[in-house]
Amino acid sequence: DIPSKDLKKSNDEAYAVFLSDLHVGSNLFLYDDFEKFISWINQKAGNDSQKSIASKVRYIFVAGDLVEGVGIYPGQEKDLSIKDIESQYKECARLLKMIPTNIPLIICGGNHDAIRMSEPQPQLYKDFAKDLWEMENVIMLSNPSTVNIHSSETFSGFDVMLYHGYSFDYYADEIEKIRKQRPNISDRVDLVMKYLLQKRHLAPAH
Repeated sequence: DIPSKDLKKSNDEAYAVFLSDLHVGSNLFLYDDFEKFISWINQKAGNDSQKSIASKVRYIFVAGDLVEGVGIYPGQEKDLSIKDIESQYKECARLLKMIPTNIPLIICGGNHDAIRMSEPQPQLYKDFAKDLWEMENVIMLSNPSTVNIHSSETFSGFDVMLYHGYSFDYYADEIEKIRKQRPNISDRVDLVMKYLLQKRHLAPAH
């Protein structure tokens, strides 16, 4: 009973990359893994096939929690490598600037970002994330958002819904038929997505 759309296919081969939960500023931020990603997206790592894919990446989505945040939970300060929120965003911008500037970075916030917790969330605040806003290839969105990519005069493009998904924990706890899937609900987030789509809480773009 969920409205569906016809399957579309672009005439040219292009790729989109989805990132989320970078948590820059956390002691657990994966610098080594991020450096491997940067090497790949700059076509300096991987086999010929992997480098070919990297060369065809046209969009990168970052779906929230760019930084670890400050004061998110009690005692968080002991888990922080960067204890100032503006410095966390500055470091995040430094890292994202390593991505080729011809690739748009389409960004929304999450529950660790320095914006209000209630959804929908606005774009990242400029006074905290100034360095990100100044990047020419950054496109800031609210959370959730739907954005159209890869359209042209002859192709209508693809509608992509971007959502951090912080409400999923609430529905996993409160909806009985979903809660019964515990303790392995993390393996069945599709049940939460299905529930939200059926209730039109998250509606497919038309």
